[in-house]
Amino acid sequence: MTYLKTKIHISWIITAICLGILLGVIIARNDLRPGQYINYFFTTGLILSTIALISRWRLVVLIACLGGLLLGCARGGVELAAMHQYDDYIGDEVIVTGQISADPTSDKGSTRLTLANITIQRGDDRAELTGQIWVELGDCMEPLRRSNWIMIDGLLDEGFGSYAATMSRATLRRVIDDRRDAMGKLRDSFAGKLGKVLDQQELGLGMGLLAGQKTALGDDMQSAFVAASLTHILVASGYNLTVLVRFARRLLAGRSRLVALILSITLILLFASLTGLSASMNRAVLVSVFSLLAWYVGRKIHPVVLLSVTGAITIWLDPSQIWGDVGWYLSFGSFAGVIILAPLINDFISGRQKDDSADNDNEAVDESQLTVVARLARKLGTWPGALLQILVETFSAQLVTLPIIALFMGNISLVGMVTNIVVLPLLPLAMLLTFVAGLSVLALPNVIAKVLAVPAQVLLGFIIVVAQWGATLPGSTIEFTPTISQIIIYYGVVVIVAIVLKLVTKHNFYSDNVVE
Repeated sequence: MTYLKTKIHISWIITAICLGILLGVIIARNDLRPGQYINYFFTTGLILSTIALISRWRLVVLIACLGGLLLGCARGGVELAAMHQYDDYIGDEVIVTGQISADPTSDKGSTRLTLANITIQRGDDRAELTGQIWVELGDCMEPLRRSNWIMIDGLLDEGFGSYAATMSRATLRRVIDDRRDAMGKLRDSFAGKLGKVLDQQELGLGMGLLAGQKTALGDDMQSAFVAASLTHILVASGYNLTVLVRFARRLLAGRSRLVALILSITLILLFASLTGLSASMNRAVLVSVFSLLAWYVGRKIHPVVLLSVTGAITIWLDPSQIWGDVGWYLSFGSFAGVIILAPLINDFISGRQKDDSADNDNEAVDESQLTVVARLARKLGTWPGALLQILVETFSAQLVTLPIIALFMGNISLVGMVTNIVVLPLLPLAMLLTFVAGLSVLALPNVIAKVLAVPAQVLLGFIIVVAQWGATLPGSTIEFTPTISQIIIYYGVVVIVAIVLKLVTKHNFYSDNVVE
């Protein structure tokens, strides 16, 4: 009993509340409707969570979970009720007005896009609804862009995943407002300039790396990247953002931590504005900002706490993501593999325990005192460890996301270890060379810009060749759809393995930081 009354750190109480919220939103999917009991859930959950935060005993962790559970049920119930407003229009011909929330994709005579800020009209009946609609436009000749306001008509059908409804083969009536956000214009302008010195496929890959824009690749090439387990590099993800943040932080951290913090957060906001706030980008932005703030004040965040808080925030803002958004699950699953499972496996393979008090002999030497040759040798000496880290992180991310991919996609790929170990070390250089190629078009004559773009063209072309080659390997596409019981057993085994590795390696997660 004394142990149960021992106080624990407030971060773990917050984690318990956040996990309860996630579970509560999942439970709310069972058709909870708004009413007096929803207000009761919210009020009771808030009271229980407050009690847990104030007392902070180990005994009240369960109370914290229950408080979060009730809060999640209340939030999910309200969101579900808003989505049910579409039920009155399902199966009818309607006119829909909305704003394009993500980059449209066009292929084989059809355009697919997502609409938000929905207004539905059926005869004299007109309603403004929340949620998003998945739309497929047939024979659309208009150049549609993210943030355009459009009016369409067609048959409204039931939604799937996180979409409240769908409209297949809809007809575009008109573009109400073709104005775009400033960052979207800047991105499209940069892509247009870059297209003067890069071929179409290389342009699509380069813009996918820099700004999450993959519309230029086409369905066939995107399918090749999916089969080769490289689709994560085509979208703006935490990896792309981490490359930028680490570069900015390391560039200025030795001079001013505050300047490094401000520059890094500025880059995060600019990058998010360029790409749009998808599920993976929301997670990446929150994780990066929290990690940067912890680094700035000299504090450490346990990865379980970081994942729980970030997940609860994203789901509180948009509960529908946890009801079927594969991007949300893949983003958090792969990140959990990288920051929780990978360090344990890495320590187990290397046969060492994490010891923050011991400084590495190489790091103890001031790099400014070394010759150019010594600096190069020092960098080369870290390559085997870096390659091992990439291999372990890739394996861990795929291990955690394997059931998710199989459940949502109906197939899995076993070639990711090969393709990722080849491609991932090249991504920072590919991003830099693509950016340089784009700047050269803006600042230099076209002839010189084409010469400076050759390294980007070659490197991006090599990555495309690797994806195409990986898609032809045996095991690139294996049809398999697991049952829910199989998924539960699978993750139970993964958790047990992680606990055993933690006991064996005694890894200190508080010494890790995704921005360092």
